[in-house]
Amino acid sequence: MKTLKFGSDFSGIGAPELALKNLNIPIKKIFACEIDKFARKSFTAIHGDEGVFYNDITNRDHAEVEKLDLYVAGFPCQAFSMEGSRKGFDDVRGTLFFNVAEFIKTNQPETFILENVKGLISHDSGKTFQTILSLLSDGGGTVNKQIFIPYFTDGLGYHIYYTVLNTKDFEIPQNRERVFIVGFKKFRNFSFPVPIISKLKLKNFLQINIDKKYFLLDKVIKTITKDGINKDYILIKTNNKNIFEIANEGDCIDFEHPNSTTRRGRVKKQICHTLKTSMNICVFLSGKIRKLTPLECFRLQGFDDESFFRAQKVNSDTQLYKQAGNSITVNVLMEIFKKIYQ
Repeated sequence: MKTLKFGSDFSGIGAPELALKNLNIPIKKIFACEIDKFARKSFTAIHGDEGVFYNDITNRDHAEVEKLDLYVAGFPCQAFSMEGSRKGFDDVRGTLFFNVAEFIKTNQPETFILENVKGLISHDSGKTFQTILSLLSDGGGTVNKQIFIPYFTDGLGYHIYYTVLNTKDFEIPQNRERVFIVGFKKFRNFSFPVPIISKLKLKNFLQINIDKKYFLLDKVIKTITKDGINKDYILIKTNNKNIFEIANEGDCIDFEHPNSTTRRGRVKKQICHTLKTSMNICVFLSGKIRKLTPLECFRLQGFDDESFFRAQKVNSDTQLYKQAGNSITVNVLMEIFKKIYQ
């Protein structure tokens, strides 16, 4: 296939670049863009310094960027909706999505992928997400093959497909639900990847020899448990109440929300909680509780160990945790790229 001219905003540590590399899809890196200086250091350590590296999408001259074949942006969610004014770009001006839409309007990439948290769909009773879909598709485009009555007069006219995908369905045991929006300048049939049956468990992603600094101290364990650690379970103390928090060997516990028995407390056996920028996720192993290590977090986002060690040379554990928590999962992007290009 031809070499794709590629660019990304909110690039983080370069999950799209690694996904494309893993699939042997040839790309010419036109630009990356990341405001966090520590993430830029990791990105460069992992991927080299090919292409232009912007540090702020809000002050870039989009007209100077070469036309792209593929654009990826995991933009932050900010509050806006289509309440009343129907002014298209004016309705979302001042938000980072505006900058993404503005770039797409100027550059006209052949294909783009946008990623955000699942909550974007229901934000402001769905008005935020409807604004995004309308702005991207109005003016001749479609949404999941459907044509809607145009809402904005200055829509981008792309053909949009969207869905929610979970990392745990793509050979990585992390419960991470994200909405993906794929847009094509020219109409084409597209379907998102289906879940992959995998036997991989959290224990398959864990290191063997762990520095003692990642283990919770006994005095800390005593403050958060009723009886310390038992063989098969832990009783967690929360708001002066004791609840069962069963933690079988290798199970994951989110100590930021230990009182929940659903997504935020315990998830399915041998499945990791959603990685966040702060590291309060622990694993129960060999009669001890310890935090996941930065390497394990990178693995749970689909990064290979070599990429992690390159990033580790230029950043602290604190920054590495943050970078893993902010990243798009490499494996999920790989499956989407397969559906687009293979």
